[in-house]
Amino acid sequence: MRKRPDRRCNLSQRLWKEPNVLAGVMKFVKACDDNLKKTIHLTDEMIELANIGDAEREDTGCGILYGVLRDAAYKIQKLAETEREKHIKKGWWHQDPEP
Repeated sequence: MRKRPDRRCNLSQRLWKEPNVLAGVMKFVKACDDNLKKTIHLTDEMIELANIGDAEREDTGCGILYGVLRDAAYKIQKLAETEREKHIKKGWWHQDPEP
């Protein structure tokens, strides 16, 4: 009988990403912060797509679709940025170093 691979990961692997080095000091990016950054990036992409789609649409149905997409993106973005501010106040948030 074949042994199934263990898909569980330990707590430290789930909560922490690889360390970032900022000014010679080790900083760890929490997975929740990484997910918030991805969410904010995704909402930027949603807004861009809605703007392009709305500009290139040929009927009112598409206008409604892109309007809903834009509204949803702004609502999600506001929630994510509010959550980011909470993480900053808790001292959890660490900015990526500028290239």
